[in-house]
Amino acid sequence: MAKARLFRGLLSGAAALIISGCATTSAPNGEIHDPWMNYNRAVYNFNDKLDRYALQPVAKGYRAVTPDFIETGIGNFFRNIDDVTVAINALLQGKITQAGQDTARLLVNSTLGLAGFIDVAGMMGLEKHDEDFGQTLGVWGVAEGPYFVIPFLGPATVRSAGGRVGDWYTDPLSYVKPTWARYGLVGGEFIDIRAQLLDASGLLATTFDPYTFMRDAYISNRRSKVLDGRSPDDADYDDAPQDDYSDELDDLLDGGDGADELDMLLGDDAAPADEPDELDLLLGDDPAPAQEPDELDLLLGD
Repeated sequence: MAKARLFRGLLSGAAALIISGCATTSAPNGEIHDPWMNYNRAVYNFNDKLDRYALQPVAKGYRAVTPDFIETGIGNFFRNIDDVTVAINALLQGKITQAGQDTARLLVNSTLGLAGFIDVAGMMGLEKHDEDFGQTLGVWGVAEGPYFVIPFLGPATVRSAGGRVGDWYTDPLSYVKPTWARYGLVGGEFIDIRAQLLDASGLLATTFDPYTFMRDAYISNRRSKVLDGRSPDDADYDDAPQDDYSDELDDLLDGGDGADELDMLLGDDAAPADEPDELDLLLGDDPAPAQEPDELDLLLGD
């Protein structure tokens, strides 16, 4: 569900930076806009206490009583459901090949993997990806907006918070009936994710300013996902490929023989070197053959 995806992104981003040993972090695309810092710190402190006194104890109890293979299977089940959102957003970002792979993962794990409890697709080499509508908005050029902390949910930006709406409608858990079953599954996903991150979250207390660290970790993680891990200094993002795959749309439109089929349809196909193109003929601006002088040369005596 959208809330669980935000929670996963928040803690996994921070965990990755903590484990890497970074004492400080910096976002890969400029300064962080945090105009509501006083409010954000207050909400962060509230969420931190909620996590410390409610979520962590529940997650520790869940881990203590759940055998490892069952815990792994439950995690696989929720990640399989998440592949619906991942595949849709990969398609919206123009990652055609990746969207096909994400769809294949979903089909294989939902069938051969017993509703996703066994990651058969992973065994087959189909990589798990992470895409959401907040990332899609970033790829489309929507501004990031200010940073702010949402009660109960944690860090966000205007863009990523708006993306939660799209994630809600693409998450199969949003359509589970009755309501108690839907929220039971969502609660189970929260607990599963929190249990997976117990080891990493304990290291957050070692940082000098947990609020700043978590903020920077979240923003850095989100920007990196929009850029697919590339540095904005490597190339202009608008001109850079959106993934490591070939552009299937270009392949369809451009057969590679030097003439773009789309240009042909628009009447803008480049003429061969030895033939005038249609526009030159209409304008009377047909270049003279190389072995004959043109009219301007004759007039100028050249």
